[in-house]
Amino acid sequence: MNKFFITCFALFLTPALMAQTDVAPDATGMEMDAQTWTRDVRMGWNLGNALESSGADWDDATGTWKNTWVADYNQWETGWGNPKTTKAMIHAVAEAGFNAIRVPVRWVPHITDYSTMTIDPTWIARVKQVVDWCLEENLYVVLNTHHELWLEYHPFTVSKAEINRKLKALWTNIATYFRDYDEKLIFAGINEVQVNWKAPTAENQEVQNSFLQTFVDAVRATGGKNYYRNLVVQTYSCNPSYGLNGMVVPTDVVQNRLSVEFHYYDPYDYCSGAASSYFYWGKEYADKGTVSPSGNEQTIKNLFRQISKKWMSQGLGIVIGEYGVSNHYQTANQAIQQENMKYYLTTLVSEARKHGFAAFVWDNNAFGNGSEKFGIFDRNNNMNVRNAYFLEGIQEGSLTEYDESSSQDEVDPGTGGKVLWTGDELLDWNQGLQLYLAADEFAEAGEGCKLVLYYSQHQADYEDIQLFYGDWSAMIPYSVQGNDYVGDFFPRDYYGSSNAELFTAFEFSTNVYQTLCQKGVVIQGHGLNLTKAVLVSASTDINGIHVDAPDVPAYMLNGMKAPKHHHGIIIVNGRKYVR
Repeated sequence: MNKFFITCFALFLTPALMAQTDVAPDATGMEMDAQTWTRDVRMGWNLGNALESSGADWDDATGTWKNTWVADYNQWETGWGNPKTTKAMIHAVAEAGFNAIRVPVRWVPHITDYSTMTIDPTWIARVKQVVDWCLEENLYVVLNTHHELWLEYHPFTVSKAEINRKLKALWTNIATYFRDYDEKLIFAGINEVQVNWKAPTAENQEVQNSFLQTFVDAVRATGGKNYYRNLVVQTYSCNPSYGLNGMVVPTDVVQNRLSVEFHYYDPYDYCSGAASSYFYWGKEYADKGTVSPSGNEQTIKNLFRQISKKWMSQGLGIVIGEYGVSNHYQTANQAIQQENMKYYLTTLVSEARKHGFAAFVWDNNAFGNGSEKFGIFDRNNNMNVRNAYFLEGIQEGSLTEYDESSSQDEVDPGTGGKVLWTGDELLDWNQGLQLYLAADEFAEAGEGCKLVLYYSQHQADYEDIQLFYGDWSAMIPYSVQGNDYVGDFFPRDYYGSSNAELFTAFEFSTNVYQTLCQKGVVIQGHGLNLTKAVLVSASTDINGIHVDAPDVPAYMLNGMKAPKHHHGIIIVNGRKYVR
């Protein structure tokens, strides 16, 4: 937004329209809205396991010091085994191409008066020193509250009022201290609120939403540049799916200055590096070994599109506050598996950049092979890059430019097809809908036809669609956007989770199609409400015309001529079609 416009708007804003603040709002140097800020972040890095460490004598269970007050301020920062952060470390991160740093901070061990949530002056000065080093490198900075277990572990009505009181006081103190900083610094209200990592109850979600509103109101009330500062609010447990379904974005006194944060370590059975983890991810590596069945390239694309459609359309920015894959490999296949981890990071960062999301990789300075090995820079050894393939993957992904069209609605592949069934019935194995589609419908549609199913997610323990031959003799092989399946299709793994209606186009090989013409299809599943089934002829696209004729030139979205057998969105005579 134009700086002159913002300044004039602030000057002419009447007191009746302005929230009551400690000092007058100051728009100077605060021109960027949320989406501009997040789009400007090409490569983000986390100063992990440093300022949010608890200190050796801090007891997380009780929220108190085990012995006496710890006077060694260095121990507060090095309690999890990392060295004290230095200016040289921040410089090394910037030199590697990162232009943003997320600074996780745990504040409560350093509170001197819980009635006012007053922060020990030595500690907040130390946080300021690190923030200043980042800004001296011209980095964007996210400052948050992290591992505040008094808050994160208690999303319950019984403690709601007291936690909100403390949260308001804490953020009033933090925001007041940093009030004069310009737009490069933003605040993130909380971190991963959760109860044993389970899906939130209605109570959990409502209390979480109250935390977010308290944070925004507290910062805005301090006035000055904080009135216009970009702020970040979190989905429940920083899980994107929970946010898509239950998050209430706080009301704000200024427009377009909020971003939504989620974390992404998905699929967890690949990214965690645990003993049971898969060593390969993605369709591109399916010929190298067994890939994670819980998600692939298309999963990221589908989820990020949903997130963009839901929140960016409201003027909100998107922050992936943490992402990463723990270094894990089999010695005999180390090179190819590390290449695969690089590919995962490139894919994720590229897709984030395409949508204008600000993504911050988690680096905890931990190296080796297995779980929680997210280190990139060795802070104990002059910031040498220990896992170069991590850094290279992020650098390559960061070259992708923002694409405004990436959040546009996906073209409905069922338009122009024959509607075989409509309703709104729950799939729940033999307790729910089991829909039979007759064999002669497939014979009429012709080889190359697509079955398009429309459904909404029921927020069950899991989601599954199964396709059986009509005589129940076997599960049906099929493909979805080039990914091959047999019988089971798991929408939550493929699309993430949202409360929007979804659609999936199932395609069949020649042999399978011939069997469908004899037996038909039975559809069953779990955790979804089926709303429509459409069969699309091979010669019908979304506008009901044939676009596969050899004399009809077709182009992909990148402008290159589409091969005859290319599936997806194509451009013919300036219009979009699906085939």
